[in-house]
Amino acid sequence: MKKFLLLAICSIVGMAAFAQKNSETTYQFTQARMPQVLVEPLVKPLVVEVEVISGAPTFWKKTLNRVKVETELEGKLENIYNYGIFLYTEDTKSDMIVAATYNFYTNPAHTSDDDWYILEIKGFPAKFTSWHTATPEDYEWMRIRHEGANNPVYTKQ
Repeated sequence: MKKFLLLAICSIVGMAAFAQKNSETTYQFTQARMPQVLVEPLVKPLVVEVEVISGAPTFWKKTLNRVKVETELEGKLENIYNYGIFLYTEDTKSDMIVAATYNFYTNPAHTSDDDWYILEIKGFPAKFTSWHTATPEDYEWMRIRHEGANNPVYTKQ
């Protein structure tokens, strides 16, 4: 009986060692760099001015469908805000909303899925005007803006 027990234990240990040895995972990662010909068109910057539309409503409120918010917009606030800005600009025939602030909440008086949520946006509808190719003055403004308005870098003149 002792021989059988010893033989069984040795068999189990041997099979475990064999299984462990044969089940090792291997991994390989290869990366190479090859010379490539890249086509990189250079485009002159386009500059536009923004003009706030006088008389346009600065407060916009819309009820949103529960299914649309939770499935199509994935319940993500950024998606909901972007969708609201799209609808607001469509309603006001504007290109953008300047200084937009948002308030999104569940409608306590909802009666169906169509009015489940409410999105409120406050801001100033505006249109793009005076599109033109950047001038040297624009380039200087872009350089200062890019380097930081709080820490502009000035060159000797």
